[in-house]
Amino acid sequence: MDTLTTIKSSLAQMTPAIVLILGGSVLLAASMVLKGGPQRDVYGQRNAMGLLSIFLLILAGACGFFRELPADLGNGLFRFDDSALASERLALLGGFLLVLISWSTAPKNFLGEYYGCLIIMLGAIPVVGASNDLVSLFLGLELISIPTYIMLGICKNDNPGAEATIKYFLLSAFASSFFLMGLSYLYGVSGSTNLQLIHEALGFEGGKLTMLAIMLVLCGLAFRITAVPFHFYAPDVFEGTSLTMAGAMSYLPKVAGFVAMIRILGPDMSPSAMSAVVPVLLVCAGLTMVIGNFMASAQNNLRRLLAYSSVAHTGYLLLAITALLRDNAEPNVLFSYLAAYAAMTLGFFACLGEIEAAGGRTHLVGDLSGMFYRRPAASIGLTVCLISLIGLPLTAGFWAKFMVFMGASAAGMTDPMSIFMAVLMAFNAVIAAGYYWRVMSKLFEKSDANVPLRVFRPSLFLAYTICVVLTLVWFFVPAVM
Repeated sequence: MDTLTTIKSSLAQMTPAIVLILGGSVLLAASMVLKGGPQRDVYGQRNAMGLLSIFLLILAGACGFFRELPADLGNGLFRFDDSALASERLALLGGFLLVLISWSTAPKNFLGEYYGCLIIMLGAIPVVGASNDLVSLFLGLELISIPTYIMLGICKNDNPGAEATIKYFLLSAFASSFFLMGLSYLYGVSGSTNLQLIHEALGFEGGKLTMLAIMLVLCGLAFRITAVPFHFYAPDVFEGTSLTMAGAMSYLPKVAGFVAMIRILGPDMSPSAMSAVVPVLLVCAGLTMVIGNFMASAQNNLRRLLAYSSVAHTGYLLLAITALLRDNAEPNVLFSYLAAYAAMTLGFFACLGEIEAAGGRTHLVGDLSGMFYRRPAASIGLTVCLISLIGLPLTAGFWAKFMVFMGASAAGMTDPMSIFMAVLMAFNAVIAAGYYWRVMSKLFEKSDANVPLRVFRPSLFLAYTICVVLTLVWFFVPAVM
């Protein structure tokens, strides 16, 4: 296939990402028009921006549905396989839920900037998922990072918000330098930026410079997925920003980071390289699970608890990556977990958002005391999401954790460390059940604050209703995830 044909075909296949990135840019430009005086129609602008964002997501989904995937695109910038399609679907799923959650919570003075950055972030995830070149991979990841800085800065303009923004910006730039240096070493030892050619040239035979490059890349990606020891920013950022932004940060960078990890490591690693990389990933997974869950157990601040919970789930997902590299699990194990994680985590944030919008408090775990008697619908949604986060049957979280556990333990037939990691995962699931149960029990305990919260936000109600339905349905049809 000649170069021009490859470029044309690649652009045709990347139509969903192009629609989202261009659409997000238009929304950013619209922010100049939306600036007005005190008489401006804030509610009308909220509805307009929300509807335009939903339209862009539907248009992107339609473009992806009606295209025909080519059998081969050669060694171009993009590669369209199951990982590319899964990342695109995860972006659209998370994007639809986040737009609904944002409908009532987006900063009223920066609606164009907020929705524009959010849609661009969603368009960047398919770019990362389909990347077949170091350049396109790095650009896709930066298209996620840069809008995140802007969104953090505009969501809250108080001191904690400013601290969260500057902390994330500085640490993200630091992590990107690790990542970029690793990419430069990969280029230096292979002579190409194309990932397929890099895999063919090196076979990932485990040379010292190659292994250093891979470790630097993993350090850069560990920040994005909040893996230990690059997780320190998460509690402060989650506490300092808005609920909606915390929900977006708990999901979108995680999807991009894990998809990028699949692209970099690939299925072509040699046994010597795998023997060096897999133990590092297993140790990182173990530390991430243990530190995330133990720190979450000690939290009374609900935002910090959710941040450490997100860290713990990264540990489970790292186990899925190691099982994938060892051919003990299919890629859909990782993507199924991310889909279930989207439903239960974003649903949790949507429920908290409705409670806050109705006049309740969600700062501390104790603030949820007796919430079932004040806001029953949101409390039921929180309960379902918490049960799924624990991993109990009748929820998608059960199959998500079970498939990761089976993939990790299957490797233990030849590696005792993998059996240990599977047991450690089960132990951590018990620890996590303790603090999730503590939150859930607060919802149903008697409290002096029994005044009903009657303010209704249709978009937030719709968001967590969809999440609850998906969480329950995916238990019976896990293959759909």
